Amino acid sequence: MFNLATFRNSVFLQHEYALATGRSIVNLMTRSRDIHGKTNFSNFLIQTQSTSSPIKWLEYEESLDASVKPLKQAATFLSELEALAGATISELLEGLKRKHSGTTLRKIFGLESEEWADVTKSELLPLLKEFDFWIRYLDELGVSEQLTSAYDVQTLLNMPLFSSVKRLADVIDLNSAGWEHDQKIFDNLVGRLDKENSNFVSEWLTSPVLEAHYNAHTHRQYDSLFSWLFLSLISEHHGFKSNFWATKKQWEKMGCELSVDAKPAAVFHHFTIKAKEDAVQLAEDEVTSGFGRKVSIVYNASQVIGFDGADAVDVKVKPLSKLDEIIKALNVRIEHTIEGKAFYDPNDDYITMPQKEMFKGKDATKAYYGTLIHEMVHWTGHESRCNREIGHEFGSAKYAFEELVAELGSCFLCTRFGIRKLPGVNSVRYINSWLSSLNVKDTMKKLESAARKANQASNYIYIPQRDD
Repeated sequence: MFNLATFRNSVFLQHEYALATGRSIVNLMTRSRDIHGKTNFSNFLIQTQSTSSPIKWLEYEESLDASVKPLKQAATFLSELEALAGATISELLEGLKRKHSGTTLRKIFGLESEEWADVTKSELLPLLKEFDFWIRYLDELGVSEQLTSAYDVQTLLNMPLFSSVKRLADVIDLNSAGWEHDQKIFDNLVGRLDKENSNFVSEWLTSPVLEAHYNAHTHRQYDSLFSWLFLSLISEHHGFKSNFWATKKQWEKMGCELSVDAKPAAVFHHFTIKAKEDAVQLAEDEVTSGFGRKVSIVYNASQVIGFDGADAVDVKVKPLSKLDEIIKALNVRIEHTIEGKAFYDPNDDYITMPQKEMFKGKDATKAYYGTLIHEMVHWTGHESRCNREIGHEFGSAKYAFEELVAELGSCFLCTRFGIRKLPGVNSVRYINSWLSSLNVKDTMKKLESAARKANQASNYIYIPQRDD
C-alpha cells in the first residue's frame, strides 16, 4: 500500500483509490491534505473512521454505495487509452500479460502519445484491474446489454437519464425495470420459510457446512449475510453440490443454458439511502440516513447445462504471521492456560486461551486461531473499542446475541485470513431458541443486526485491502 505522497503524485493511483473507496479524487485529496505525506493510505482511511463521514475500502456487497463521479472520471481517462491502443480494458489487460513490470506502453502497444507512451505496466495494471471489476459488476447488475469497455461505461453514465445522479445505487434504481419481478420471487422464497418449515431451518443450523458462494462469471464471493444464508439454505434444500452461481444472462454469456426446472435464488447488493432534502443540494460527504438493497436472481451451476467449471476454493491462505502482527499492533492481552478454557474477561480486558499444545490434529492451527478470533471479536465489544453490551448472564437473550455476534464475526474474519470454521454449538442452540418464538422474517432481521455488529467488530481487527 502506497503512502499519501505517492498517491498525490500519481494520477493512476488517484483513479484506482477513488474507485476502490467510492469517493472522488477531489474528496480524497481534500480529506487528506493536512495529513503527512509519509502516512500510509490505509492508515489515512483508519483516521477517518472517527469522523461523521468515514472512508473505507468498499466491500463487494457495498459497491452500490460508490459515488458515480470517480467511475465517470476513470471511464473518461481510460477511454482515451482505449482509443489510442484500439483495445478494450480486457484486451489491454491481456496485452500486459507476461510483460515485465517496467515495460512501457510504447513497447507493448506501440503508443506514441506523450501522455501514455512512457507509462509502465506496473503503473497502469492495478487501475485496469480495478476498473475491470466495475465493468463486470455493472454487467452483473444488468445495467446495460453491451458493457465491455471504458467507453461503454462513459457513454452509459453520461446518458441524460443519469445526468443528476450521485451514486451507483441511483443508477441501478433508475435502471431496474425488473425489480417488481425480482421482489416477487424473493418474497416467494421467504414465504416458503415460514413457521411450518422452521424445523428444517433448525435442522440445517445444527449441522451447517460454512461454504462460501461465488459468482461463476466474475468469481466474486457473495459475502453478505443474507446472500450467504439464502444460498446455503437453498443449496441444502435442493442438494446442490456446486458453490457457483450466476444470473441467467451470465450463464448464457458463458455458453450455458438453464435446465427446465432450474430453481431461482436471491442475492443481495446493499447500499445506503441519503435523506431527501428539497432545497439543499446533498454534498458527497453528507451522512447517510437509510439502508436499501437490490435483489438479483441467480441459479446454481448444478442446474446448468454446458458448465464444466470446478467449485471455487480459497485461492491463497494468508500466513498466520499476519494475524500475529495484528494482535501485537492492537495490543491484545492474551493469557494461555492448561485448563483448556477460552474466554474473554470484560472486567479485566484480557483473553484466556488454552495452550497451543492442546490443539491437536491436522487442523490444529486453524482450530487455535479460529477460537482466538472468536474471543477477539468479544474483545472488540469493550467500551473503548466498538462499545457493545457484553458480560451479561449466561443464557440470557443479550448473552446469546453477543455470542452470535462473536460467531458471525469469527466467520467473517476466518474468511479474511483464509481460515475455515464452523459456528459454535452454543450459538447454534441460541439460534434454535429464537426460531421457536420468532417467525423467519423476524429471525432474519435479528441475524442481520448481529451481522452488522459483527462486521464492525471484524473491521476493527482487520480490513483487507481490495487486492488481497
